[in-house]
Amino acid sequence: MTFSRRAWALTALFVATLSIAGYQYHKVLSLRTVHAAGAVGPQPIQLPGFPFPAATIEGWVSSGNTAAMREHGWGLWAGLNAITGNTGGLPTYETWYSNNQVQSGPSAALKLNMMQVSGHPKREFQAPEQFHHRRIQIKYLGLTAGGAVDVHAQVLVTMMFNEDYARSVWSSNYENPSTIWNLQASWGTRPVSQRIIQPFAPPSVGLKPVYQFVNGPNHNGGLTTVKYWLGDLTTGPNNSTNPVTPDPSTWKQCVVVSTGSTPNPGNLTCFGSNTKANGMVSVSQFYNYQLSAAEAQAVCSALNLPSPCEIQEGDYGILVGMHVTTKEDPNWTWQSFWWNYDQSFPYGPPPSTVPAPFNNYAMCTGYSMTVDPPNSPNGTNTQCYNPYLETGLQLPVHGIKSNCMSCHAVASIGNNPNSLAAARSPRNNFGYLTFAGGTSYVSVWNPADDRVFYDCQTTTDFSWFLADYVAGSTPPNQAPCVLTASRKPAAKEK
Repeated sequence: MTFSRRAWALTALFVATLSIAGYQYHKVLSLRTVHAAGAVGPQPIQLPGFPFPAATIEGWVSSGNTAAMREHGWGLWAGLNAITGNTGGLPTYETWYSNNQVQSGPSAALKLNMMQVSGHPKREFQAPEQFHHRRIQIKYLGLTAGGAVDVHAQVLVTMMFNEDYARSVWSSNYENPSTIWNLQASWGTRPVSQRIIQPFAPPSVGLKPVYQFVNGPNHNGGLTTVKYWLGDLTTGPNNSTNPVTPDPSTWKQCVVVSTGSTPNPGNLTCFGSNTKANGMVSVSQFYNYQLSAAEAQAVCSALNLPSPCEIQEGDYGILVGMHVTTKEDPNWTWQSFWWNYDQSFPYGPPPSTVPAPFNNYAMCTGYSMTVDPPNSPNGTNTQCYNPYLETGLQLPVHGIKSNCMSCHAVASIGNNPNSLAAARSPRNNFGYLTFAGGTSYVSVWNPADDRVFYDCQTTTDFSWFLADYVAGSTPPNQAPCVLTASRKPAAKEK
């Protein structure tokens, strides 16, 4: 049984649950978002035919139709960044809910104030969960022997969710962590293959935009040297001073980003080296916005930078990457984007439908854990990671061999003692894959995977957002975990 078929089976298991919760789900779907005068609410993704039929996507995966998957990924990218009469002059994705708004529950839909009359959305910056994996955060900050920090190599993320995603959470009351903890306590001897939350409803979409920060026109002449990723996902690590963990602070090449009219002096070098910057680009080559005083302070706080902070009011946030996942298939679809400079697009250029400046970003797709064959323990690992995020993961996690689907497939909460919790964070039990082997395929039908990822856990339908949020709450007492080796053979669970 492939992972995809398993996901279909799991979805079928909850048909009865859907009918029971039908009234509540209908109630949530019937909400009419009320906004402050002039404010803009969450807008649908601008992609004709979205969501695509799951059977269509499964057909692409089973036949290895990479061209169709990439076309779909670019269509999503164009739709996410489309500006319409209803988006207040901003890309569609900037009108969506933040993680904190989803956690606030459906009442947030009645008092949404994400975008004021000024057209300025509220952005909630945070350090990427990928970097919580680091045991020594100071290493992430790129300290040199002299103690200097490459502030402009640091990344922060926001989390954004469309209205369908938010309503899927609210319809099951999952914004209340006790709901999922109670579900976890209810399983008894239920097979691990059935220990899952109510699956998200199509067409739920989750995003993780990734930002860096550059000087504004009144700050150091509006010039900033910014390092960039060179090469594809296989060769790129070689253009780093640390090919094993090539996070942004280790990249050897940089470019001058200009937010003002100061000419390029021609002698600016990449932080921590004598390598000259490889040209100058306008900030308009990125999706960008100017930071308010409050946003600048939020950035300083999220990066834990000392005072006086180098990030100031009037500086710019620039979009350097984004993870995108859509519930068009039980396994979701997965694509990642990153800013591309001074080279051909590693996996093909964006089509003409992608507007500027979003046509300056490269993309990889990972619609299966493995290929040849897809979603199989005998397949070859699918490689699709974001240079701004997974490159910071520390061993034994091999971020440069990773893909989104395999990582998110093990998103869960519970009390499995083997769940690699110490490798991810000191909170409750959930962990990353090691990606140390030749394949990143994982399955609840594999007892070895059960012991590490699934035994005594409740999986959260690929959502690390929910897993992290719930695991960060105070868990109730749980029965001692019984691992696969102590149970009857997992084959009987099929």
